[in-house]
Amino acid sequence: MTEQQLPEGWQMVKFGDIAKHISKRVEPSETDLEIYVGLEHLDPDSLKIKRHGVPGDVAGQKLLVKKGQIIFGKRRAYQRKVAVADWDCICSAHAMVLEANPKKVLPEFLPFFMQSDAFMNRAVAISEGSLSPTIKWKILAQQEFLIPPPAKQKSYVSILKKIASTIQLSEEALESANLLHDVLGIQSYSVAERFETLDSLCLKIQDGTHFSPKGIGSSGDYQYVTSKNIRMGKMEFLEREYISTEEHKKIYARCDVKKDDILLTKDGANTGNVCLNELDCEISLLSSVAFLRVDPDKADRNYIYYWLMSKITQRDISSQMAGNAITRLTLKKIKSMKIPRLELNQQRQVGDLLARSHASVETFNHKIEQLRQLNRSILAAEAER
Repeated sequence: MTEQQLPEGWQMVKFGDIAKHISKRVEPSETDLEIYVGLEHLDPDSLKIKRHGVPGDVAGQKLLVKKGQIIFGKRRAYQRKVAVADWDCICSAHAMVLEANPKKVLPEFLPFFMQSDAFMNRAVAISEGSLSPTIKWKILAQQEFLIPPPAKQKSYVSILKKIASTIQLSEEALESANLLHDVLGIQSYSVAERFETLDSLCLKIQDGTHFSPKGIGSSGDYQYVTSKNIRMGKMEFLEREYISTEEHKKIYARCDVKKDDILLTKDGANTGNVCLNELDCEISLLSSVAFLRVDPDKADRNYIYYWLMSKITQRDISSQMAGNAITRLTLKKIKSMKIPRLELNQQRQVGDLLARSHASVETFNHKIEQLRQLNRSILAAEAER
């Protein structure tokens, strides 16, 4: 974009001109500071640091951070971790500590700009390495970005602060909704005096194919679903995979998953993730995913679904996993899992109550995601005018 094409008052600037890189090293065992911030303490798309550790948790040199400075996760930038320190502290050496150059940019504007897609996409693009891609300051400093005039920066800060405040209030409401959901679950399931196995309440419990089908691709006759598509409470398809009719028929003859069956991840890092099959068509499952078809004459599906999602059951699942290279939950263990026994009408009441509670949680999640998308889009939308 030439100077003649720039919006009035906007400038193309090098990042190193608007931001200063602060690299003061600290030994955790020698500091008087009480707070340590690792990348694990930063939330994607949130400038607020909501949790932290202490210097005694870590060893090796870390970075000194002053209140108001920016902590940016230079490793795995695709995680979109950037935050502003509320106190003097030390942070992970896998981060960059930055502060605004007040002669070139409004200090409050810089962290919001760093949340934008324009910045984050560039950060990902210049990262080096495959397993843990990392950004070098000398490369980042040379990157050019479109920056609005000071008056616009001030206007953006005012708007984005209001969005951030609304997000924070929504997150607090979400935390309360999650707590209420957990308490309702504990109270509802604790009234049972006896237990029964999952197998006795289901028409079928089966996992997918134990043999990788031929010709998996981005197009085909039937969708192929694996553990990466199963998130807690929902299915997720960043990329869809398909197989041929011939391969699907071989899998489906044994594993005939249907819409609204419960899907449970039984292998790998996502073990324990539970969702409902949202797809109103035949699909093929890999062995990393099992489905449970509840017998409606014996149990309420939502009652079992939310019991599987409960923290108590998730801890039980974690304790039952076996394996070295890949931890797994076997079909035998799934079928023998014990669930509190209630009369069917009581199960339906509990299932309905928890479904309504979960819907409230999802409403707040959706609102927060919409606000974050708005936050990311504002600068880009204005620059395109």
